[in-house]
Amino acid sequence: MYKDFAYLYDSFMKNVDYQEWTDKIELIFRKYGKSPKTIADLACGTGGVTNLLAARGCQVIGVDISEDMLYVAREKARKSGLQVPYICQDISELTLHHPVDAVLCMCDGFNYILEEEKLKRSLDRIHHYINPGGILIFDISSYYKLSTILGNKTMADTAEDLSLIWLNHFVKETRLLEMNLTIFKKQGDCYKRIEETQMQKAWKMGEIIELLNECGYLNISAYSSQGLTPPGKRSHRIYFSALV
Repeated sequence: MYKDFAYLYDSFMKNVDYQEWTDKIELIFRKYGKSPKTIADLACGTGGVTNLLAARGCQVIGVDISEDMLYVAREKARKSGLQVPYICQDISELTLHHPVDAVLCMCDGFNYILEEEKLKRSLDRIHHYINPGGILIFDISSYYKLSTILGNKTMADTAEDLSLIWLNHFVKETRLLEMNLTIFKKQGDCYKRIEETQMQKAWKMGEIIELLNECGYLNISAYSSQGLTPPGKRSHRIYFSALV
């Protein structure tokens, strides 16, 4: 997952407002009266949020399971003059050198965890590495989004010298979304074909809150994409926060 596509990922994410995403995180920090000095950004991808937080003065560690995504993130940090350590780890086996004040997992990171046991293990590991009084913030693509907006749809996108065909198949019984990506990248007078398959789980809000409670998190809240308002039945993205 995220091998060849890692080097093309940012080309298809140009419309994503990482500044707004980072502002949302800081809004939640302020709600809880938190000003974390150390942050671990899990499933950090190419460092869109990680590097922004570092540029805003935070000490951030980026964690992702894809070496290719991390290579891109490191290069972006280096070109921006940022010192950001990036480490390759599975979230469910998270091991940090020291606890941090806040942990983030943005842009569907938990949707890529397909089994409840593994998600709970991940939340346990995260809890272990958050300082007392610290905070966890993450988001998921909602059940509504994966099942209805993306599920069983064919989509296409183009960027400079790039084209993407995106075939989705959602299985209601397992709540798994299979995403088959076919990318054509122009190379001279020809196009290189790149294929990749990804899987996401459509977690429900109640399941997430129950697991957070079981893992000992406190003051659990859920939000829509609009400010700190509660999510609705047709919210595409749900944000969560919890204290340790």
